[in-house]
Amino acid sequence: MNDLFFALANKLSKQLGTEPVISVHTEPMAPDEQGYSGARLLRLLCRCQSGINTSFICKYAAPHEINVMYTLACQKRGHTPISCSLTENSEQSDWFIMQDIRSQEKLPDDLKQWKRMVASSLADIHTDNLGGNSIPHLPTADENYWKEITSKISLSHFSEICATDNTFAHKYASMLPLLYRCAEKFVADMTAISLENSCLTVTHGDLQQINGDHVRIWHGRPMIIDWGFCRYAPFYIDLVDYFSPEESLLYWEELRRKGILLSKQEFICRFHAASLYPAFIYLYPALMHYRRGNDAKLERLLAAFRNS
Repeated sequence: MNDLFFALANKLSKQLGTEPVISVHTEPMAPDEQGYSGARLLRLLCRCQSGINTSFICKYAAPHEINVMYTLACQKRGHTPISCSLTENSEQSDWFIMQDIRSQEKLPDDLKQWKRMVASSLADIHTDNLGGNSIPHLPTADENYWKEITSKISLSHFSEICATDNTFAHKYASMLPLLYRCAEKFVADMTAISLENSCLTVTHGDLQQINGDHVRIWHGRPMIIDWGFCRYAPFYIDLVDYFSPEESLLYWEELRRKGILLSKQEFICRFHAASLYPAFIYLYPALMHYRRGNDAKLERLLAAFRNS
């Protein structure tokens, strides 16, 4: 395995234009860097030819993530970690390597300007990849996908806890009819939007609120990490947790600068239709927080269903 990591480290070093690596040592990621996906992650501590030390991240990932990262690196926008694998257009799960984008810089005081920068970065990524799914093995969102989002990874867990935890059921079981009605409407709306080529593109799919961890600051600019949930889908799902409805117009303005002239009303309508996306995909993590004694995230998501 060390030979593999050594080869990956030297390939990425060459891609970055830095000096060759002469040795690598692996160390586990910190617990708060692992997330909920269960992906295998390692930090490579590398010693370079001149004696300088550097570090990279290695991840064992599905081919669609490896290929998306490779595509974004080739587009040279600088909004995602530069990465590579030993083969192009991966056909199966494998290890790949990327820059180690550590979360060290603080958010600027001007949060609106920061969000405009993030909106611009996302608009670059999305518009670069509009017009057809050309990335090997990248799944396309369809009705079955939206059903999976609302059931398998979301409401099934909520229903199970209602059935096995009397305290939880007493407090929350009455929400189930509303949750299922919301799911049915969300699936119908997103299935319809997913037929519109004007918004289908490579999506991150897991962009959390501004205090989340997937949009980091790297030399003063946004850097979007961890593309394990990527999919060819409507770009609205990358907006609805990070931006408020009002802030989302920053993104709409960036689209217009790039020649994508969606009407404001059409944009607002579809943003609203997609707005329950984070409530579904983060319901399971919120339930895990609840079981550890913190119900704040769960209450926030349930409020989104109540207010939809």
